[in-house]
Amino acid sequence: MGRKNRGNVANGENTVIGAGTTVNGDIVADSAIMRVDGQVNGGITTKGDLVVGPSGVINGNVTASSLNLAGKVLGNVDADNKVEIEAKGQIIGDITTKLMAMDETAVIKGNVNMEMLDKSAFGTDSDKKDDNKSNESAETATDNSKE
Repeated sequence: MGRKNRGNVANGENTVIGAGTTVNGDIVADSAIMRVDGQVNGGITTKGDLVVGPSGVINGNVTASSLNLAGKVLGNVDADNKVEIEAKGQIIGDITTKLMAMDETAVIKGNVNMEMLDKSAFGTDSDKKDDNKSNESAETATDNSKE
């Protein structure tokens, strides 16, 4: 599972929390890429991508464009684009994302909600309601013609 910088954030600077570093409190960043190899006791919100290395631990909720996880997240994950869980990566919490890829040794303990990219392929609830109305109108017209 390769990583690409998609340039989705205007601020091209990166943020790194190195191994052996502990941050207590929530982090809000505009970084293109944030990498955590240490420990964060708090939530992380970033407009860019979040990479959690094998020694990285986040004790809080995560909101990011995409998440690449080889360490641990103990909290809910909300990723606009994609969640990738590498070998031995762990998420203990709920995940909301559009796309997801995971190694067979990855661990998830929580619910996964994957939003559909193209809802029109499956029809929406409102489409089904419109179809029911059309069918009801056709049945009524047929019944009236019999009178």
